[in-house]
Amino acid sequence: MKSHKKKKPSSNASLQSRLSELEEKASQMGIIIHYDRLEAAGLKLKGGICRISGEYHLFIDRRKSITEKISFLNDFFSHPIPEDIPLVDKARINLSQQ
Repeated sequence: MKSHKKKKPSSNASLQSRLSELEEKASQMGIIIHYDRLEAAGLKLKGGICRISGEYHLFIDRRKSITEKISFLNDFFSHPIPEDIPLVDKARINLSQQ
């Protein structure tokens, strides 16, 4: 009979807490985080930041584990936000989705 290892609930809770802290930090910086399935034409996309109508949006693949999301956000916060992020017009996005 196989023995099943139980996951440590406190570890998962602390990871979720850390993720929430990073999400709050992004929010305080005026960055909107989107957890979406980042895939186009069968290609998995990395994620990243863009500016839409003057607002910063950070895209993260929702399929990443909590640990990977934390790592992604830690990496993001370890670098300054580039000033030369192209501005995307919402009207252009709406047209491309129709």
